[in-house]
Amino acid sequence: MISGYTALYGLVAHPAHHSLSPMIHNLGFKQHQIDARYLVFDSQARPQDVAKAIRTLGVAGVNLSMPYKQSLVPLMDELMPTAQLVGAINTVALRSGKLVGTNTDGDGFWRALQKRYSNLASQQIVILGGGGAALAVIEAAARYGVATIQVFKRQNTTYAAAAVEQRLAKIANHHSMSIVLHNYADEQALQQALSNADCVINATNLGMVNTPGLPLAAPLIGQIPMTCLVADLIYAPRQTAFLQLAARSGHPTQNGLGMLVEQAALSFQFWTGQVLQTDPIYHALTKEF
Repeated sequence: MISGYTALYGLVAHPAHHSLSPMIHNLGFKQHQIDARYLVFDSQARPQDVAKAIRTLGVAGVNLSMPYKQSLVPLMDELMPTAQLVGAINTVALRSGKLVGTNTDGDGFWRALQKRYSNLASQQIVILGGGGAALAVIEAAARYGVATIQVFKRQNTTYAAAAVEQRLAKIANHHSMSIVLHNYADEQALQQALSNADCVINATNLGMVNTPGLPLAAPLIGQIPMTCLVADLIYAPRQTAFLQLAARSGHPTQNGLGMLVEQAALSFQFWTGQVLQTDPIYHALTKEF
């Protein structure tokens, strides 16, 4: 029952109505008998107006997706260390009138991976893409035993290569790990990196429902070692064309649904201090999605 004391949480993004986050968090509130509700706010408002609305309406916490993960960073009163390194936030809490931003995407990805493939070696990683989600996964990698990361980024205007290079250097220095940035078009470097990889991660939008395609040419997938995990941050569709080809080649695969659930659990804990039991969430999503 909604009362005059019901706390409001939500997702601020565009588009947003397809999101599974309301189902996840509202199940979490029910788990812990918290008087709160999580809604979707499909917004194209200016970042400063979003920040003002959170404060004015007393929204207890929000998740952020495109186009707000980076644009709201300068508007935070406080940034957690992970968010400072990544330069992007996916979670905001309103605490005593102050906006506190963090990023749970990276730890969410690696927690999901370890739950399903606990014995997988993850020393040599290849990441396709250099956007906010990729950077979050890269930043968290050191905490999960990754030694070397090869990043392949397309040349585009959304996130300049120089900015990505500076961000990666900051992360590498902080965690004392090796991160090398390559041009996606450097096929020789890509072939060599793939042949030595323990895990290949698609962090591009290629393969989404509205952006069909492969992040790698089909013949290159055949050059990935059979023991190498092939992962995709995309969860809709459940099996992208990339994962389908990798599975046919005999590779272990993982989609982005686990990352979605685990990053949500970390957001939930950041807001409430309560640990979200994710097994019932996975079960509910499997039946629904």
